[in-house]
Amino acid sequence: MTDSVRPAPRHDWTVEELRVIYQSPLLELAYRAGDVHRAWHDPTDVQRASLLNIKTGGCGENCGYCSQSATIARSGSNASPSCPPKRC
Repeated sequence: MTDSVRPAPRHDWTVEELRVIYQSPLLELAYRAGDVHRAWHDPTDVQRASLLNIKTGGCGENCGYCSQSATIARSGSNASPSCPPKRC
């Protein structure tokens, strides 16, 4: 979307405007959030790094609960990166 179509972020909200947003139904807020997201981001762009970790396993973060974590060895196999670190 071009800048002429995309509204600039606002910082001058009134209390009444915020109250209307706060009292809006959840699904209406989710729909409006999607509109705002698509206005500022390419809807066809995918975060490849997240998908790469899901597919290859061995995520470098040690969150302690995710089965993709390299620190949790359940299968007995070692994680192997599928691309060079600079490309990932």
